[in-house]
Amino acid sequence: MKRAFRSTLLSAILTCSLILLSACGGNNSKDDNSSPNSGATSTASGSETASAEASSEEPAANGKPVVIRHTMYDTEFSSEMVAEFEKTHPNIKVEIVSADYNKLMAMMAAGNGPDIIRTNTNELSGYVLKGMALDLTPNFNNSTVFKPDDFYPVVNQFKYDTTTGVHGEGPLYGFPKDWSPDFTIYYNKKMFEAAGVPLPSSTEAMTWTELIELGKKLTVKNGKKVSQYGVVYFNGSTAANQDLLNVQLLQQGGSMFSDDYSKADLSTPGMKDLLNFWVDTAKFGVGPSPLHQETDWGGQLFVDNKAAIIISGYWFSGFLKTNELTKDRLGDFGVAPAPYLEGGKRISPTAFGTGAIIYKNTKHPKEAWEVFEWFFGGKPAEDRAKAGYGLPGTKALAALLPQTTEFDKMSYDFIQNELQYTDGSPPYNPFLNYQAVNSIFDKYFTPVYFDKDTVEGATQKMTEELNTLITEGKQLVSPE
Repeated sequence: MKRAFRSTLLSAILTCSLILLSACGGNNSKDDNSSPNSGATSTASGSETASAEASSEEPAANGKPVVIRHTMYDTEFSSEMVAEFEKTHPNIKVEIVSADYNKLMAMMAAGNGPDIIRTNTNELSGYVLKGMALDLTPNFNNSTVFKPDDFYPVVNQFKYDTTTGVHGEGPLYGFPKDWSPDFTIYYNKKMFEAAGVPLPSSTEAMTWTELIELGKKLTVKNGKKVSQYGVVYFNGSTAANQDLLNVQLLQQGGSMFSDDYSKADLSTPGMKDLLNFWVDTAKFGVGPSPLHQETDWGGQLFVDNKAAIIISGYWFSGFLKTNELTKDRLGDFGVAPAPYLEGGKRISPTAFGTGAIIYKNTKHPKEAWEVFEWFFGGKPAEDRAKAGYGLPGTKALAALLPQTTEFDKMSYDFIQNELQYTDGSPPYNPFLNYQAVNSIFDKYFTPVYFDKDTVEGATQKMTEELNTLITEGKQLVSPE
């Protein structure tokens, strides 16, 4: 499953309650996440989209309201929210535009980009380099709604320095709607008890090796078929994929790319060690993989009691609270910190923190900011925080997170400790499309699990194709 699934799943969760109309998600069921992104599509009708595209050209004259178009999902920016905003802002009309990544790029090429563009943290750098993002630093500094001193470090993931090429520094181009440390661990206590395995600490992190060894003890097989997985990942296989590898590389202080992201190299000894680690994990059957394929995403396997552990984010606590299979047995579940790489640093990052940017060439920057500020800092942001389907971008809003039930308190106390380890960004390449990288892993690394190729052979092929795509991606960078 991909990041887009995470966004789709979260959208499904969002419809479970009133507040979900504005919640977050990744490959999960979360709204973001998460999954990331460009592969997902908002759900405006064709007539709505056509109307929005036509109205974007109308000047704000003769008392006509300015039309601000956005690509948030309708489960995030609902029709009820639009009505509420327009009631107090009669000079602005808000419309949704359905746009997957390819359509968005076509709109940009035609000079008809939406005013507000849904963006995940891993997409931000690429959007800035393509000349799509407006520098919002002055807006935030002059806002009476946002207080930069109150921002969580994750907000830095909406910064990019075009001079140094450093993601996390420089001008601020966007803001998170919601986010989570996406590699934390939720587990089923009863499965641990049945296996005679002690429960993990809620504050002390395991290494990746310790997590997988624990997962092996929790894996149940009937012959070659796995009936209960030890560890599943919300956004894909428990195998070699760019998400899990990028987190490990971040913790290690490494990357599969050069410092300026102009070259890929998956053939280094350290990279091969990580890839072999995931090959061994897949061959054991600890979680879904090309060798043990599943049609359901990790969260569904978890609530169906087919997985003991899921790697996911804070948003998953909201999913458990609303899911029919788990909402009445929340005492069965616990939470533990994200694992870290042996010899590396403990970092628990977000993978797909979901937010938005304002189109650099918007015809109505003032009005676009009014919508942006209200959605990300006003009542919708408060409602999202109260719902607990993701973390807000500010500490003030975090005080609104649910703390009523024992399960809420467990989740809240856990996240307060985990937050100290969230400052860091997995090294996604700004010149590469996320789904394209996934496709390269599927194409060239899947044969390794079946002993049809070697790690050595696969990394050479993957490196070559990634470098070709990087070269092509650099040609799309804005000359400005």
